[in-house]
Amino acid sequence: MGKARRFLPFVRGRKGGVEGQTKRVGYRWAIFIPDQCEVSVLREIPMLHRLALRVIPQLNATVTERDVRRRKRWVMLAPGFVAFVLYRLLKDILPLSDPLVLLAFSGLLSTATAYWAYAMGCAESYERIYRTHRAGRLFWVGGWIGFVYGVQLSLLVLAILALFVDYNFLVHPEGPAMMALIIPCTSVTRDAFEIGHVVRMESQGVRMVTFPDGGSFRELLQRDFRHLARWVGMGLVAGGSIAVLLRLGWTGNVGEIGPAILVCIVAACCAHGAFLSGKRPLDNFPDRFKIESWWEACRFWTWPCLTFAFTYYLVQFGLLMFVLRIEEAVLFVHLAVAGVTAGMMAGYGYFLGARVFVEAQTQGSISEGLKRCPFVMEILAKAGWVTSGPKTDPVDIRQGEPSREMLS
Repeated sequence: MGKARRFLPFVRGRKGGVEGQTKRVGYRWAIFIPDQCEVSVLREIPMLHRLALRVIPQLNATVTERDVRRRKRWVMLAPGFVAFVLYRLLKDILPLSDPLVLLAFSGLLSTATAYWAYAMGCAESYERIYRTHRAGRLFWVGGWIGFVYGVQLSLLVLAILALFVDYNFLVHPEGPAMMALIIPCTSVTRDAFEIGHVVRMESQGVRMVTFPDGGSFRELLQRDFRHLARWVGMGLVAGGSIAVLLRLGWTGNVGEIGPAILVCIVAACCAHGAFLSGKRPLDNFPDRFKIESWWEACRFWTWPCLTFAFTYYLVQFGLLMFVLRIEEAVLFVHLAVAGVTAGMMAGYGYFLGARVFVEAQTQGSISEGLKRCPFVMEILAKAGWVTSGPKTDPVDIRQGEPSREMLS
């Protein structure tokens, strides 16, 4: 096949060319990448791995295959039950009615769960994983996917119960505490298993355009910071402005629920707009926001845009309420929470759109004539460029929408 040279935005390459070399393409700058791309790791991105696993087509197709979903369901059964048993055994020994103790215990339990599920996804023994896998990746799996992600999910559960069900952990700790252990362990199991499966596919030669560890997000920060910052700034301003207006003029009697819903709606709109802009960077600016299917656009706006906007908002709400113990937040706190939620969602939306664009360009480097040749596709499958030999159906990336299998 020789060296397939191509010009894609937002990607950095090393082998076969000068790192970060750029070339003028039309009126835009693109960045040269060779056949092999260096994967760098950014491990400080809250829940970005979850978005990447469900929105980016190649990752989603990899972790939602029928056999993978079947194995994952069996793996997910054990951690929730173990968390329930441990809570019943330790609730009279450990002060789990203290939020900090509960969050620490949830983080430690999620860390152990993450390592176990990661090994199950890799289908390798612990000894082999310890010897062959990079220490940085193992630390990321245990520290970020396990501990930090588990703590975030516990805060999310406590915030949902307090805000929407009026079931406050500080008043009635037993029920919320049990759920704040079971649900994070189950979710961490699911994500760690899927990440382990992606690593397994890589070890078998499949070339993943994006790995869900945040490395591609740092590439975007380095190569397209101006456009990313523009969307993040717009989200910060939009979220902060709506929070201020609601605090100064809100007259409803539903407490925090009404402002939270409106802020998350604004954040979801920012995320969807940023996704479309990142997905179509070569189109004129107005043309980037053309909707091909309003039904699919509404689905994508609902999930992941609105869903994750609520997630980030509620995690911050839980942090303020259960860790910092702030009962009456001042205007600046509301402004900061709303601004961070909308800004973060806008930045993530632009990143996901950019990665969908890069993946489409990468897949487009294989001509349709070659795709119709089973012999050539078998060679490409062995080399890792495609996941199966004779399969020629292109991945549908109209909106990057979640399919029905995405939530399993």
